[in-house]
Amino acid sequence: MRKYADILKVIGDLKRLKLYTLLAKCGDKYYVCELADAVEDTHYNTSRHLNELRKAGLVEEQKVGRGVMYFIPQTEEPFIRILVELVKSIPDDSVRREMELLKKRVSFRGKDQRCVSKIYPNWKQEIE
Repeated sequence: MRKYADILKVIGDLKRLKLYTLLAKCGDKYYVCELADAVEDTHYNTSRHLNELRKAGLVEEQKVGRGVMYFIPQTEEPFIRILVELVKSIPDDSVRREMELLKKRVSFRGKDQRCVSKIYPNWKQEIE
C-alpha cells in the first residue's frame, strides 16, 4: 500500500502532474530542455521533478548523447496503466499552452533529432 501512496504523493505536485500529463498525452520521448521550456520552468527544476517521477516508476529516461530524454514506458502493472489513462483523461484545456509550447519546441530539434539548447529568444510569441 505504501508504494501506491508514494506514487500518488509524487503525482500530486502540480509541476510533476503537468509534466506527466504532457508525456502521457503527447506519447513520445522528450529532452529535459524541451519539457522545461514547455512548462516554463528552469531545466534544473524540471530535471528534479522528472527524477522524482522516475524514482516512483512513472517515467523512464534514455540517454542520447549528452542529453536525457524522458518517456512513459509500457507497463503491465494495472495501477500504473490505469493512472496513465486517468491522466490522459485530464481535459486538454488544462495543458493546452504547454502542449503547444512542447510541439513548437520539438520543431527546433536538429536533423539528427538532438535537442537544440539555444533557440531564438521570441520563439514562444509565435504561439500567442
